[in-house]
Amino acid sequence: MYDKVTCQIKDKKEISKHYSGRYGAPGKEREKKSRPTPQEMAKQNHWRRCRDLRRLIELNFGPGDWHVTLTCEKDKRPTQEEAPKVLRDFLGILRRGYRKRGWELKYVVTCETGERGAVHWHLIVNNEHDGETDAAKLIREAWKKGRTYFSPLEESGDYAKLADYMVKEAARRIDKGETLEKMSYSRSRNLKKPVERRTKVRATGWRKDPVIPKGWELVPGSLENGTNKYTGLPYQRYVIRRKEEADGRGQPVRGRKPKGAAPPDGSLHVSPGHGDEQGHPDAEQNGDA
Repeated sequence: MYDKVTCQIKDKKEISKHYSGRYGAPGKEREKKSRPTPQEMAKQNHWRRCRDLRRLIELNFGPGDWHVTLTCEKDKRPTQEEAPKVLRDFLGILRRGYRKRGWELKYVVTCETGERGAVHWHLIVNNEHDGETDAAKLIREAWKKGRTYFSPLEESGDYAKLADYMVKEAARRIDKGETLEKMSYSRSRNLKKPVERRTKVRATGWRKDPVIPKGWELVPGSLENGTNKYTGLPYQRYVIRRKEEADGRGQPVRGRKPKGAAPPDGSLHVSPGHGDEQGHPDAEQNGDA
């Protein structure tokens, strides 16, 4: 018997199979176990943070929604203690602007402090627009501390790099106790939460190449057959997605036209991982909104 864990994110299913460390794998010899080092634990914790944030972004946002970097002018930079209130005030103004137009604000945000003490925020927010205004304009009107840098989420719908970019420095400082925050990011309460479904499979093992259900396909490069170095037991991970023709509503599952418009005049594009090249600070930590 083994455990099968499935997490569905829109048109994808992330699947993992593993044996209980308590009971082992029937009929299979366990490989040598080892204790994780602090560095290995930190790496594993970071992997989980990135996975959880990626799932959250992919489930609630999509192509055309915004990744916004909010920066502060030198004479308007808040202290670490002041930063959470600055963010709350901004989100309050933005939420009211959305609500006035019948929109619902959804966001994920992380607050970072650069090596020189410059505070800035990375914000994932749903893009909305009508005949009079749009989300980008509301964001620029609500943010009075400095400049805003806009980059639309990619059409691929895979936001692993973005998630890693948003949490890696924050997670490092949290692990070292260098920040007052307890989480590497915060989010609006109205976001859908990814759900893992766990089932017990009455079988001694699984196929090296999994059977893919009709109407689905294996995501290239996602299949991993390995051994957990800490338990000495095998595991399998892979991702499947619906085929384009499996939607059933005459619409392709992927490749739908992104919503929203181009960044407003005067704003700059920022690509994940290239903050320094755009001339604004890059570093750490989150503000709990």
